[in-house]
Amino acid sequence: MATFVDKVNSGLVKAGLKPVTRDNVLFYYTPLKGCAAYGILSVQMFNPELFENFSFLVIPRYISLTNACLVNTISGTGLYLYSSKHLAQANPKEKLLFCAFGTVMFNLGSMLLWALGRTVAPENQVLRTMIGAASAAGAVYLGRNYVTYLDTHIRSSKD
Repeated sequence: MATFVDKVNSGLVKAGLKPVTRDNVLFYYTPLKGCAAYGILSVQMFNPELFENFSFLVIPRYISLTNACLVNTISGTGLYLYSSKHLAQANPKEKLLFCAFGTVMFNLGSMLLWALGRTVAPENQVLRTMIGAASAAGAVYLGRNYVTYLDTHIRSSKD
């Protein structure tokens, strides 16, 4: 008889996702959650009025949406970089340092660009929401392609 975990994993695989394992939770699902939080963060930065009366389900009220999303994006980005192939040969100190640097530069750099972009964006909530979401999607797409390029380049030069 199949266990609950087997049924969940079977359903995830049928949906095109990875089964639940320690590595998949850390290096697949946490980055996915980070991507979702990154998208919410971008929209919130461009259009904070949308989230003024937002009530959290599991996050205490004294934690802002910005901080909650930032924690999720930092953890997702950091774990994604940590699992990348181009850092596999780095010693643990360097690997952690490179991941921290990449994570901070990507996330805080994005927030700076969004804050600057908000100052020049038109006062239209729909347009600001679309700009925020599109900029997050573009940054994630470009960042993922960059890491994939590095991973591919490292593997081909080591072969």
